[in-house]
Parts: sequence; C-alpha cells; structure tokens
Amino acid sequence: MGENTLEYLKRRFDSESASDFLLPLPTDFYSSLSAYSQKLKRAASSGASEVSVHLIATQLRMIESMVRQLLRLRTRKAMLQNALLQLLPEERYVCSAEQKFQRRFQTLVDAVASGQPSFVEFAHLSESQRNITVRFVKHINELVGLDMRRYGPYEADDVASIPAASADILIAGGEAVEVYTRDDV
Repeated sequence: MGENTLEYLKRRFDSESASDFLLPLPTDFYSSLSAYSQKLKRAASSGASEVSVHLIATQLRMIESMVRQLLRLRTRKAMLQNALLQLLPEERYVCSAEQKFQRRFQTLVDAVASGQPSFVEFAHLSESQRNITVRFVKHINELVGLDMRRYGPYEADDVASIPAASADILIAGGEAVEVYTRDDV
C-alpha cells in the first residue's frame, strides 16, 4: 500500500459505501493495513520530531476510523444479504461472534415469550458457572466462589480462572484485571 494508504483505504470505503453489494477486497487487505500502521508507530517512536509524531498519530486515528466504518459496513451487508462467504476470513471472524450473540439473544427472548423456563434456567446456570481469567493486582486471601469451592490465596501478578461473579467483584474493587484469552478475543 505504501505512501497512498489513506487514499487507498478511502477509495475502498467510498466504493463499498456506494455499492449495494459486497465488493471484493484483496486477501491481504487488513494485514497490509496493520503492517503499515506498525511501520507508522515505529517511525513515531524512533525519535521523530513532535510535528511528525502528531501527523503520524492523526494518520493512525484516520486509519482506525475508516477501518472501523468499513468493517461495520461490510459485516452488516454480509449479515443482511446472507453473504458471509464473500467476506475475508478476518471479517467472518468478527461476524461469528455477532451471529452467536444474535442466536442467544433470540433464543432467550423466544424462551421467555413461549414459556420455556427450562431454557431460562439453563442460561442462568450457564452464566453462573462461567469462569473468567484474571490477573491479580495485589495479594488476595483465599476466597469462596458461588460454587462453594475455595480459590487462592493469590499474589500480585498471579493469573487464575475463577467464577465470573467473584471475578466481577475483584475487578470492580481494583484487586484484579480481566485477562482475555484467545477464546475470548
């Protein structure tokens, strides 16, 4: 992409916006943009002048904004037109989480509306049994989860998977931070 990356990205976004259908993108589209952004960040951190750093930061914000808009536009079109296979793998990755959310959302609404308390109980049980991976910020004595199991003690920088309800309390209290695993991203 090189020197004309912003113009190239803008042209792609404008073309996609003007079309009712998904337009093909090069298979290396997002990786090339990412590599270019990495190059910009390296240039900014290599002793560039204050003006250069400001211009690079502005360019990075523009790239982020256009990628965000383009990705939203393309994934929305694909979902509405049932054309997921026309998306790039990176875009399908984003859509799979949205599809899972929509299925779960609709299933819960349908279960409530049609009087299926067993599914509502299943959802409640699934969520209450969910674990979250956290990194502890400070020492934490042993704690008892909603599952009545004992967890800990933990030292600062320890990482553990604990019940979501306990993790939420620790995170809210500033005693731990959530760690996103590969499955979460």
